[in-house]
Amino acid sequence: MKRLHSAFGLLLLGTLLTGCKQEPTTHKYSVIEPLASPVYLAPDNNEILLQDYFTDPSVIDSVASGNGFEVQWNKEQGTLEIVQGQGMKPVTNLKVYTHGGVENDIPVFKSTAQQVMFTLPDANKDYKQPMVKGAFNGWVPERSLMHWKDGVWSYTAVFYPGDHQYLFVVDGKEMNDPTNPVKQPNGFGGFNSILSVGETAEKPLVTFGAIEGNTLTLNADQPLSGLVAYLGNQRISEGNVTVNGATATISLPGYAPEGRSFVRVYPYSEAGTGNDLLIPLESGQVVTDASQLERTDFHSQVMYFLMVDRFRDGDPSNTKKVDNDTILPIANYFGGDLQGVVDKIDDGYFESLGINTIWLSPITQNTEGAYGLWKDPYTRFSGYHGYWPISNTKVDHRFGTDEVLETLIEKAHANNMNVILDYVANHVHKEHPLYQEHPEWATDLYLPDGTMNTERWDDQRFTTWFDTHLPTLDFSKPEVVEKMTDSAAYWVTRFDLDGFRHDATKHIQESFWRTLTHKVRSRTDRPIYQIGETYGSYDLIRGYVNTGMLDAQFDFNLYDASVIAFAQPEADFNNLARAVEQGMEYYGSHHLMGNISGNQDRARFISYASGDVSFNEDAKAAGWQRDIEISDSTAYKKLEMLHAFNMVVPGVPTIYYADEYGVPGGNDPDNRRQMKFEGLDTAEQNLRAKVSALVNMRRDHMALIYGDTEIELPNAKVMAIKRTYLNDEVIVVFNKSEETFSGEVFGMTLEVPALDYTIVIKE
Repeated sequence: MKRLHSAFGLLLLGTLLTGCKQEPTTHKYSVIEPLASPVYLAPDNNEILLQDYFTDPSVIDSVASGNGFEVQWNKEQGTLEIVQGQGMKPVTNLKVYTHGGVENDIPVFKSTAQQVMFTLPDANKDYKQPMVKGAFNGWVPERSLMHWKDGVWSYTAVFYPGDHQYLFVVDGKEMNDPTNPVKQPNGFGGFNSILSVGETAEKPLVTFGAIEGNTLTLNADQPLSGLVAYLGNQRISEGNVTVNGATATISLPGYAPEGRSFVRVYPYSEAGTGNDLLIPLESGQVVTDASQLERTDFHSQVMYFLMVDRFRDGDPSNTKKVDNDTILPIANYFGGDLQGVVDKIDDGYFESLGINTIWLSPITQNTEGAYGLWKDPYTRFSGYHGYWPISNTKVDHRFGTDEVLETLIEKAHANNMNVILDYVANHVHKEHPLYQEHPEWATDLYLPDGTMNTERWDDQRFTTWFDTHLPTLDFSKPEVVEKMTDSAAYWVTRFDLDGFRHDATKHIQESFWRTLTHKVRSRTDRPIYQIGETYGSYDLIRGYVNTGMLDAQFDFNLYDASVIAFAQPEADFNNLARAVEQGMEYYGSHHLMGNISGNQDRARFISYASGDVSFNEDAKAAGWQRDIEISDSTAYKKLEMLHAFNMVVPGVPTIYYADEYGVPGGNDPDNRRQMKFEGLDTAEQNLRAKVSALVNMRRDHMALIYGDTEIELPNAKVMAIKRTYLNDEVIVVFNKSEETFSGEVFGMTLEVPALDYTIVIKE
């Protein structure tokens, strides 16, 4: 890795808001506690639940219309219907008044959805029933039937700007759109067609340029039409905002809450909304140094996901394998436990990597038996992974005790690290007392047509069972929601945990997530980070991310694009660059989405990069059928580039255990090998050292945490990403070609070696 340093002196006259007067006793702050997530209007139904923003909606006095939209408030039901008007600006504000005349403000984005018509070329009227399937309909073609009219089969749907994967299904046969040359590998040996929706005009890129007194200066790359700015959850008066062409200034009001608060800015031009800005304050002063951030500043997280059983055996006395000869060793317990995690906190392993958030796999009591089946070679499985609970509130005795968990959390906090817990709510094991006592609380294993309702991830999303021994709970029943949200909330009230990773998010109705988040906020007095797991479209994923539900989800769409871009030699960076931009469009320029190096449900990235696992094969079968090692050493550099990418783009970088040194493997369970701390070869040691340097670079730079993001593609095999926050600027240039790149990037001439990357830091 070639690192270029270019020192820039501080160009600002001051970095403190010295003119910002503190008046906490007189100013009436918004009663919305977390930052209010924007409302993204749809073309039709735009009903929002006010409980998403107000713990107690009964405190609302009135809601203001205007700003290009009308509102219909149903006080009894706690809902608000927003009707978009013709003159609405790209982004505007919803004002809600609570008792005492307190103003509470929520950003509202004008709908950008467009109608798109799919048509079949060379249409044959005798086709029985052509259909379209894609991420937009959960890959369920029956939801999108084409119709014969005027000599053509067609189907019309509404899409938001971005890239959308799809296929035609004609009389049971899948096919790409022959009129669309843009395709993307689907990971199963085939390709999906790509629909690109969006205006061609370049939207404004806005940067935070300077502070002088209590005035912030913003610079844009094109004239702005306006902007909406907030301090916390209250709009900064339009009289404090000046827009003059490509420059804007914001004079902060003479008050700010103690501790952490944020300035948020949503600019727009004639081309549409630009990138949003997020500027942290500490008691009214702009934070300019990353050392001022705390572990509870969730944008500064670097997360490490460890599978407890496969990490380290710190207490051999609780090691207990399932005594059943139908389980092969790789599918049985290895002996890892919570004490093993404590030991690695004590010896500084996480600190040396720069990790400040530890994500524990599920630790609730799991079954003692053997379940599931793999036929070649024949084996059943134990519940070593933690996803087969028979209790939702008891620590598995093979992992430790309440006291060990308490010690782990205390030591993590003492070392400025968060601890978040993987929690399983969607299903229980059939031995769970809840299922034994209330079998009616589970969905049906068989569908009305007699087929088994297992692994029907999309067409039976809320009811499908993961396996025949794992009953899915029926969250359409209020009593199930109440019971399971109490069980989840127990973990953050009994223990000083900092958040949850939620399993199988999309398979649980929204009422569960709203109820849980309401309980968590009502029963705790600290920030709790909640991140979900959903495979699906951008719209589906964003549907669970708002103030009343989850803070984020893992961005598997971005991960899929990054695996292809960095692991496949023939692929270019175009799709990956678009995936970064699409993520910012959907989740915001400063989202908290998880950017993973891998996870427990995918083959290891390095094995795709080395070619030892093919994109055209079943990666799970590959893990059973052969001993997967690393035959091409360039895979280490490709994995290093993936880590560097995750550290520089917006979101929360997440390292899957052992990816810091490059363990190979197929899919489950080969991707869950025993963690190694010693005996690493030279390539593994070098990768771990470079990952540590990358993580610490991420944590040291405000630009990489709160900076704006810009992407350039000098050519298809070279991608440059620039992050900027005031005078702090970090540029990373990736070159995946087999030739040295020499050319201009962001106004400077750089040389990047083949299959490598270069980092430029300006301070």
